[in-house]
Amino acid sequence: MALLKNINPISKINDDTGFGSNAGAYGGRFINRDGSFNLRREGAPFWDRFNIYQVMISLPPWQFVGAIVIFFVVVNLLFASIYYWLGPEQLTGVLAVTAWGKFKELYFFSTQTFTTVGYGRINPVGDGANIVASVEALSGLLSLAFATGLIYGKFSRPRAHLVFSDHALISRHDVIAPTCRTRDPDKMDLGKIALAGLIQVPPPA
Repeated sequence: MALLKNINPISKINDDTGFGSNAGAYGGRFINRDGSFNLRREGAPFWDRFNIYQVMISLPPWQFVGAIVIFFVVVNLLFASIYYWLGPEQLTGVLAVTAWGKFKELYFFSTQTFTTVGYGRINPVGDGANIVASVEALSGLLSLAFATGLIYGKFSRPRAHLVFSDHALISRHDVIAPTCRTRDPDKMDLGKIALAGLIQVPPPA
C-alpha cells in the first residue's frame, strides 16, 4: 500500500499515443497485434539504414561467435590467395613443394600476420608481398579493435529478465488505483507496480 500513496490524485489519463488523435484515418495500425511495428521507412539509402554494430550485438551468442570465426577464416583465405597469386617466391621460408602445401603455409602465414603474431619462419621479401603484408597487419589491428568493442558491447548490455505470459488474466481487485501485477521469474515473489494513467479499470456497474 505504500506505493499507492505516492500516486498523484490530480493527474489525468493521457490517451495521446504520439501519432495524433485521429490515427485511425491514416489507413492502418501503427503497431500490429503481434507487437511489430507497421511502419516502412522509405527514401533513405540502404547503408544509412543498416547498422552492423547493432546487428552484431543483437545476435545470439552462438551466431555472434560464429560470425567472428567465419570472418577470420574468410579474410585469411583472401589474403592467402593474394600471396599465392603474387607467387610463393615473394616470401622466404616456404618449405612445401606441392601447390596445396604452399597454399596451406601461405594461409597460416596470413593468420600470423593478421594477428600480428609473426613467428618468423616465413617472411615477405618481394615488394608486392611486403605491401600486402602491411595492409593485412593494419587490417588485423583494426579488426581486433572492432571485435573488442563488439565483445564489450555484447556482454555489457543490460538485460531486463522479463518473462511474458502467453495469456493475460484481467480481473477486478479491491485497490484504489489501477495496478499491474508482476512476478519475478527467479525469486517468484509477487509484487505490485502502480501504473496510474496506463491501465484503465472500468468503474463497477
